[in-house]
Parts: sequence; C-alpha cells; structure tokens
Amino acid sequence: MLSRISVVRSAPRLFVVPVRYKTSSVEGSVAQSKGFSKKEKAHEDEYVHRHELELLQKIRNEGPSMLASACISRHAPLVVELVITGFISTRIPPLYIFCDTLASAIEKFTNLSKITLCPSTFHETFLAKSLEILPSLTHLRDLTVNSSCMGSETVPLLVQINQLCKLTLHSPGRLILNALPEWLERLSPTLIGLHLKDNCGSITPGVLNSFVPHIREHLRELTLGLSYSLTDDDVFTALTQIPNLERLQLLYYLQLSPPKTVLRLTRLRSFTFLVDTVPSTRSDALALCRWIKRIISNAPLEVLRLVCDDPSVTTAHVPVDNIVDHLVTKHHTTLRVLDLAETYVGLEATRAILTRCVGLEELCLAARREVLVSMLVKAFLGDIN
Repeated sequence: MLSRISVVRSAPRLFVVPVRYKTSSVEGSVAQSKGFSKKEKAHEDEYVHRHELELLQKIRNEGPSMLASACISRHAPLVVELVITGFISTRIPPLYIFCDTLASAIEKFTNLSKITLCPSTFHETFLAKSLEILPSLTHLRDLTVNSSCMGSETVPLLVQINQLCKLTLHSPGRLILNALPEWLERLSPTLIGLHLKDNCGSITPGVLNSFVPHIREHLRELTLGLSYSLTDDDVFTALTQIPNLERLQLLYYLQLSPPKTVLRLTRLRSFTFLVDTVPSTRSDALALCRWIKRIISNAPLEVLRLVCDDPSVTTAHVPVDNIVDHLVTKHHTTLRVLDLAETYVGLEATRAILTRCVGLEELCLAARREVLVSMLVKAFLGDIN
C-alpha cells in the first residue's frame, strides 16, 4: 500500500542541455558564450523547453515516476507524506511546467499529513501554486520548508497554513522571521514542535523574544540552529519560559563567559547538541561538559546525543568523562540512549556507565581497544543486560 511519496530531482537527470561547448579554460551551455546571438539563445531555450515536455510526457506514458503513479485516483487518497528535495530547474514557472504538475498532485493528495519542501535549487516562485493549496489540506500536521518558501511572494502564502503540530524552518531569513510571531500565535493551540535549523543568523535576541511568548504553553520540542547573535544567556532565558519542553536540540559554540541563567527543565527527556568540531583541548572539553550539565541537571533525561557537523575533522582524543560522571550520578535511573560516538570516553567512565546505568538500551562511544575488551568480558559474565 502506497503511503509515502518522495520526489528527488538530481542534476544529471533533470532536463540537462546536451549541447555544450568546451575550451581549455571554460565549459558551459551554448547560450552562455558571448559569441552567440539572441536568436541562437532563443533557439536553445526553445530546445530546452521541448526537451522538458518530452521528458514529462515520457514519465506520464511509461509510468516510472512515483509521482505519476501516486496521482492515480485509487492511490492518491493513500498518500500521507510528500517530499520535494534535490535540484529543481531554476527556469520561471511558465517555462517549467513541473510546478503546475506538483500543485495538481497536491490537490489530489487530500490525506497528506506531512510535507517537506526543501529543494536545493529552484525558482523563487516555483512553489507558489503549491503553497496556495496547502491551507485546504485538513490533515496536514507536519511541515518542513527551506528558503524555497521564504521569498517575498511565498511567505504570505506560507503563513496562511494553520493547524500544524510540527513546523521546521531551514535557515529562516528575515522575511519569515518578521511574520513568525503572528503565525505562531495562530498555531499555538496545536503546535508542539518548532525546529529552526541550520543557519539561524537572522535570529537576534529581539526576534527570539518576539515569538517565545506564543509557544510557551504547549511546545514540547524545540530546535535552534547557529546564531552568533545569541549568547547562552539569551537562549537560556528563552528556555526558562518554555517549561514543558521534552525534546531540545541546540548548537554549541565556545563563548567567553558562562551563562548566568539557571535552567530548570524538569520535563526534558531528550537533548541533542551539535558541535562544529569535537573538543581538542581539556579546557574546551570541560567547557562543553559544564554547558551540557547546566541544561540537563534538573531533567529526567532519557536520551543524550552528540552530533558533529564535520565528523571528518579529527583532533586530539580529549575525554569527556566529566559529563559521563554527571550522567552516572544524576541520570543513571532514567538514561536509555547515550550517543557520544564523535568524542572520546575513557575506560573507567565506560565501566561506570555499564555498571550504573541499568536501563541503558543504546550506547555509542569512541574508546580504546581496552574498553571494547572490557565490555565483551562483562557481557560474557552477564554484567551487561
């Protein structure tokens, strides 16, 4: 039974112009060469448009596309999730008819509950027609968008969507942030998850304080991406106003002064922290551990995860045993998942985890070979459940 539809356009497959010129230093389309006239460029545009139509007709006739199959009347009511990613043509919509095809498909998918609109390349009005339809989808509860829906023409359409339970904005810009407080006020009765991911440089303390009052009562999940405009005190002050948080994701970067705000997130069950690189000195490792403890100290923590933005960057193996000691002391009865695979944990700290955290279900660590041997011995002796 078809219940999820994913549309991913990759550059080699999507309407590639086969006619190209090449010299020793430059490669591009024929129309990009200054030696060609407007007539020749118009001829190329006509060729590209005809090529697009032929490919789309081929998809419709031969039926390899999941989108075409999902639009069939007996399949359309079964589609509950739509994902648009990859490289979409940057041609204006009248010359690129996939925007009409997508809007027509969304009209047929009346039971959509989750939509992701995050293409890597696009024309600024590519999703305008689709966004006009989304408010009529009565089952839509989870929406994820990127800058493709945050332009001057698309933001007014985007903020008309109501009844969302989860909203994810990748790299939100000034336009959507200006409209966010009013939008969140309308969404507040149903919204339980707000995720502002990736580049959040436009989120200043004033912007953060403008929308926090609208989410303080019902919000259970929050994500904040990187913004050098925000200090730890700014973030912690905002978090104190959202007492019912259960899942939190923050991006950590070293700051000159520690936060003065005391957090009491007494319902926080899951905390994920992102770092650019793992700590390379003991002082950096201790600063990270202190930052984590300030957030989770009063929480019934079940899940703690570390995500490294660039895991390919290797540094000195500096242990984060300090945070492990805290987990073993204060959260050993509740901890179920511990993922510190991007950092180093010493032998004694690992032994303490395996001995004290009796409810642990998932453990990811970076450690020496002696740690693995110790774990195997304990498992053989029945000391690990």
